[in-house]
Amino acid sequence: MNGELDLELYTISLVRLNTAFQKLNEPEAIELFNQSADDLQTLYEDVLNDLNQDEVNFGEYYPFFENGKRTFPQYIEVLGSIENDNLTEPINKLITIFNNLNKIAGAFPAQQVIE
Repeated sequence: MNGELDLELYTISLVRLNTAFQKLNEPEAIELFNQSADDLQTLYEDVLNDLNQDEVNFGEYYPFFENGKRTFPQYIEVLGSIENDNLTEPINKLITIFNNLNKIAGAFPAQQVIE
């Protein structure tokens, strides 16, 4: 990713995910969940790669993970409550990705305000 958080990819994946929530009983939901999972997996891998570099632009990651500390658990909870056998595989994949992102967010240090 070159040290930059791909917020566009993150936004697109969440738009797809939220659209899938609205279309749970339609065939299109499977593809939307799969696309969102693929995007989020790419983002997760990029984040891991970025955070393992010698120089990291933490300024981009503070707001992302502060937001994630609130939103990732919410997505995990909502995804876990879906009861649709056709969606089990993409739902489980998304839960795994959100759990992984949530672990990083939980371990990510809070932004230090220097006065």
